[in-house]
Amino acid sequence: MTHLAAGPVLPGTDSDGHTFTETDIRDHEIAWASAHYPCRVVTPRAPTAGEPLLVLGGGLQSRHSWARLERHLAPHRPLLIPDLPPARSPGQARASLTWDDLTAAALSAVDQLSVPRFAVLAVSSGYPIGYRLAQRHPDRVTRLMLFGAAPHPSPRLTALIHEGLRREAVPSSADSPAARRHTAAELVNVLTNTRAAEHHLLIKAAARVMLDQLTASPHDPLVRYVFDRGFLLLRDPLPAGGITGVPALVGVGEHDTATTVEDNRAVAATIANATFLVMRNADHLLHLERDADFAAAITRFLHGSPLDDLPDCTAEIIP
Repeated sequence: MTHLAAGPVLPGTDSDGHTFTETDIRDHEIAWASAHYPCRVVTPRAPTAGEPLLVLGGGLQSRHSWARLERHLAPHRPLLIPDLPPARSPGQARASLTWDDLTAAALSAVDQLSVPRFAVLAVSSGYPIGYRLAQRHPDRVTRLMLFGAAPHPSPRLTALIHEGLRREAVPSSADSPAARRHTAAELVNVLTNTRAAEHHLLIKAAARVMLDQLTASPHDPLVRYVFDRGFLLLRDPLPAGGITGVPALVGVGEHDTATTVEDNRAVAATIANATFLVMRNADHLLHLERDADFAAAITRFLHGSPLDDLPDCTAEIIP
């Protein structure tokens, strides 16, 4: 992996313009059957142990959304962060991609980067892809970490997805910055816990980051969310068959209403001997709300260390 002297600016975070002096950063173009897409590769300059970590973000997240995680993990372990193609582009008549297609696209990234074995971190609507990778390639996935996973979307999110589908079919003539901000607020209010935000400043701040990023979009944020990957949540995000032979961690914030504690526990129950972690004082955007604790949980799990003494967390094995 070659060296890029200065990494790209990371928009929407407190690390804009920050470069990691102890890492090499490069974007690789991944050639895949349906689309080409970039993959951010962050490589430590110091010798490291352990396989690279493939990071699969949720809807509307990009390869530049993980600055805080990079700060904690990148000096010690290679990170692969692909911008997987959207499942469908609004206004285009081409057939939609499926979960299987997106799984194949993610596998293309590690193949073209010549990575035989890798760990997977998959959050929110990235989890169905990470789950399928571990289920179908247990010989290549060394460890699996899922955060914000649910067998199916909540009723509120389901209704919002259908509204996005309706809007794409009948575009609104009233699109404006004010309308987009209103729509962004609706989406954020479903994906985050507004009541918890009243009492936890970090939850409130993370929700504000999401709101600002969605509002900056020149297009309807809900339509973008639905066709980036959101509509696929209506189509079997959790495949049948379960997972065996891959050490797995499933984690959730205690205040998460988008993918509840019960939802994540149900996903963990489909994975043999999964570790189930609940982070207190946290919501759906764990990597923003409690970035140090989030990174500590990932680091410990990657090294096979206990999780039961992490601050404000409870961990258990789901048999």
